[in-house]
Amino acid sequence: MSAAPAPSDLTKVCNFRATLAARNCVAARCAQATDSLAAMAAPARLHLLGDTRPLHRTLFDGFAPLIWPDAAGTYRGTPGTSIAAAPRAVFLARKVPGLRRRDLCLPAADVPAAMAALSDRLRRLWDDRPGRDTPFRDAAYLALSEATAQFFTIHPYMDGNGHIWRLVLPVLASRLGLSPRAEWTVDQRPYGPEFSLALQWHRDHPTILADQLRRWLTPSC
Repeated sequence: MSAAPAPSDLTKVCNFRATLAARNCVAARCAQATDSLAAMAAPARLHLLGDTRPLHRTLFDGFAPLIWPDAAGTYRGTPGTSIAAAPRAVFLARKVPGLRRRDLCLPAADVPAAMAALSDRLRRLWDDRPGRDTPFRDAAYLALSEATAQFFTIHPYMDGNGHIWRLVLPVLASRLGLSPRAEWTVDQRPYGPEFSLALQWHRDHPTILADQLRRWLTPSC
């Protein structure tokens, strides 16, 4: 495991959407990506689950800060890149009882291997389709909550992790017989701080995150 980053390292925030022009462009790219994924054939969708880096690059190319010029489409911890040793923490401005204000993410050196393990997990979910044929889809929601918690614990990218997962989750959910509600959005978080709380509590109370996903994903048939 890598050593804990110094507090000063964690103040270097990577923000791909720092300007109005960037925010507008990313919003448009998210809309285009949503349409592309909806029309994508199953083999291409499976390939996407195995490697989201091209999708991340599509969304954020041209908006990486100068200190991390190759951050778009690159995992933290990738050897030979500007973010090979970049730490990452999640800062939450919203005050909710029980919600930690800062969470350290997985050390950069551990990210590539962790993402390879997550990719394997997602491919197994794609093949096994847990809960697909059960009335209440309990196994499906639990499986999606485990994958969601794993992705956000890793936080593989310097920025834009939420955007990527909000694109990926409906793709995986559709395979398990679930569809996102109309209110589900990619560029803006559709959920509130209770989702962050469910992520933080997932290890001890995994059903809370599964219940959060029930709010946004409904059985397709």
